Amino acid sequence: VDDMEIKVLEFLKGLGTIVLYLVLSIMLSYFFSDLAYHDNVVIATIFQILSYIIILLVLGILYRKRLMQDFKNFKKEYVGTALKNWIIGIGAMMIANIIISNFVGSSVSVNENINRNLISLYPVSSVVSMVILGPLVEELTFRAGFKKAFSKWYTFALVTGLIFATAHVQTVFVTKDWLELLYLLPYGTLGFFFGKAFYETDNIYTSYLAHAFHNGICVMVLIILYTLGG
Repeated sequence: VDDMEIKVLEFLKGLGTIVLYLVLSIMLSYFFSDLAYHDNVVIATIFQILSYIIILLVLGILYRKRLMQDFKNFKKEYVGTALKNWIIGIGAMMIANIIISNFVGSSVSVNENINRNLISLYPVSSVVSMVILGPLVEELTFRAGFKKAFSKWYTFALVTGLIFATAHVQTVFVTKDWLELLYLLPYGTLGFFFGKAFYETDNIYTSYLAHAFHNGICVMVLIILYTLGG
């Protein structure tokens, strides 16, 4: 098997992981829909978290070798790599949002509005899913499977960043608001630097830290604002 065939197989593995993630998400949404958005906040919180745990367990089995190896090989300097790429990524993302706001009149995507609504209604499950479980699920889904498919860091970061961004603007296919596609730029930019952090260290926990830190800051700020707003 030559190098090109290996890269094609690895790329297909990455796409397969995305399909698996989508299938699991749809199935869990179907079976848990009434429970995940139950009138009882405790029940809703439990099943929202449970959905992420189930997905993570399945992906964890699929990528168990990488998860274990990367955990053993993680170095403290990778934390600095994660923060460096996050800082650059968030700066670029903010610039992209400012540019987009001139076209759509808002710097907040539909996906972001959905997340903000969930945080206000279910703060506990939002913290657990968006800060702890979700980032690892997404790093495994959108980056881990593609690592060996690219020989250059920038092509890896660009392609996986675009896939990551597409997943965050998928509501456009329902709303038909095609201006929402402009948000591919900020999400893709941030995803690009998550990918760069992963590729630089060849460690999934580096991009996971950058991703979790980003989501953690965003969730914390929103919870504080909701609290102060009464």
